[in-house]
Amino acid sequence: MKMLLAVVLAAGATAAQAQGPCGDDRLMTIRVSKLTAAGTPAGFLDAVKDHKAWYAAHGFKDDQFVTAPALAPDKGGLKPSASEYVTFHLYGDAAPKHDAAWDAYVAKYRANSTIESEVRVCLPKGATIGR
Repeated sequence: MKMLLAVVLAAGATAAQAQGPCGDDRLMTIRVSKLTAAGTPAGFLDAVKDHKAWYAAHGFKDDQFVTAPALAPDKGGLKPSASEYVTFHLYGDAAPKHDAAWDAYVAKYRANSTIESEVRVCLPKGATIGR
């Protein structure tokens, strides 16, 4: 009986790990990136373009991305930041495997920006953020 319970618990843990941290929901990463002294908005946005293209080319059709300038205080109001961007990545069901093209878009990000903060959240299955 103890052996059967151990096998059932191990199988449940393995299934939960295979399913991911969000269970039936969808994982989303939110990053705030700041341009480096040598980075440019065009260089950063080119990395974003390559990032999206990598996922599309590798069959991740359910992944969604949105990138926008962060808002910065300006004379009692807000204006789009010239140096900070917020990126939302809503993942599909599959886990990516890194390759040379992955390394190339990550290198572009690193040449243009640093990650100021990163948080992961679980969104309800069926949630979308746009493409």
